[in-house]
Amino acid sequence: MKKIAIIPARSGSKGLPNKNVLMLGNKPLIAYTIEAALKSEEFERIIVSTDSLEYRYIAEKFGAEVFIRSEELSNDKASSFVVIEDVLNKIETSVDYFVLLQVTSPFRNENHIKESIEIFENGISEYDFLVSMQKSDKSSSLIKPIYDSGTLEEYNIDYSNYSRQKYDEYHPNGAIFIGKVKEYLEQKHFFGKRAKAYFMNKEDSIDIDDSLDFEIAITILNKKNKEENLIKVIKNRIQQKNDLFNEVKDITLIGNSLFDNWKIEKLNNNSVANLGIAGISTKQYQEYILDENKIKYIANKTLIMTGTNDIIDESLNFEAILNNINKLIESLLKINKDTKIYFIEIPSIAFRMDRNKEEIFKLNEYLKNNLEKRVKYIEVNKYMTDDFKNLKLEYTYDGLHFNEEGYKILEKILEKEIE
Repeated sequence: MKKIAIIPARSGSKGLPNKNVLMLGNKPLIAYTIEAALKSEEFERIIVSTDSLEYRYIAEKFGAEVFIRSEELSNDKASSFVVIEDVLNKIETSVDYFVLLQVTSPFRNENHIKESIEIFENGISEYDFLVSMQKSDKSSSLIKPIYDSGTLEEYNIDYSNYSRQKYDEYHPNGAIFIGKVKEYLEQKHFFGKRAKAYFMNKEDSIDIDDSLDFEIAITILNKKNKEENLIKVIKNRIQQKNDLFNEVKDITLIGNSLFDNWKIEKLNNNSVANLGIAGISTKQYQEYILDENKIKYIANKTLIMTGTNDIIDESLNFEAILNNINKLIESLLKINKDTKIYFIEIPSIAFRMDRNKEEIFKLNEYLKNNLEKRVKYIEVNKYMTDDFKNLKLEYTYDGLHFNEEGYKILEKILEKEIE
């Protein structure tokens, strides 16, 4: 289907002057949206609508086509509708629909665009519009006007007995709006019964309006850059362990840093090939190692410790994590169909901000009940946690990774469990 991307970029922002071209990391804010549209490879044309020659120069430099809008469409009272209408009237070609991408959503990427388009086109007969949505932090019942008197007269219920709504509430995050041309020009907005929701997480939903939002975006960008650097570290570690992938041993260890950091050569007098990779998730282990056929030999006993890096990925639910683990197991069995698989439950943590111990216990219970019966499930938390389900501090140096004492306990557990 033919579609165009429309990127509005007015120069007269009052809350944060010139915010659309402020440098976020190593490029102007507008570049993130233009590049996402280009990388998606979904559009006939990518059009920036602006009132600024300076903005036109920057937008064209990053690969967009630019329409200069009239002065009357450039003030802060001009609605999105009239700006979109102006672009649609100028394109002189027929398109099935358009996608509005706002510059102030820098972390909406090409994958979000492709996913939302796929959802929209799969329901094209049922929907005329699609809007990206974010789960709301506050219930609408807590949001009321306060008048000049400064009193809380609109808050006329007992909030000490406030309970959360039965259903989650959402609001548009401003990142993606899709509309059929004819229907949008008639309705003049994107909402209603014939509009489909596309859900995005909180981090990628940031909408920059003021300087505080921009500072938060810098923090998120630094985090994302850290994640990209982690991938480089993971791939480098895989390269360092390349020779180990072919070693013939009695036991193979598959997993993350909890194995990788373990200085172990023998377990129950069995030689060990430690193929743990620090920082890696189950899916990454599959993609970077198993799908690349890096492992040539799997012992007749295989210990898997994975999941702690999966649980921090907001895009994965328990079922997806289970599916990734099952896929990994199937790949290992293809290398050695006779290997006995042992799955070590995800160890608890102690006072970490990046992981939730309750979620770990819930995931462990789910995996215990749903992993294939041929996989032996090994419990470790009943030996390594305190009365509050925290990993005992004497077994860890950072609340996540084991210290020497932690590995001594792990070794004792495995010596009893491995046949």
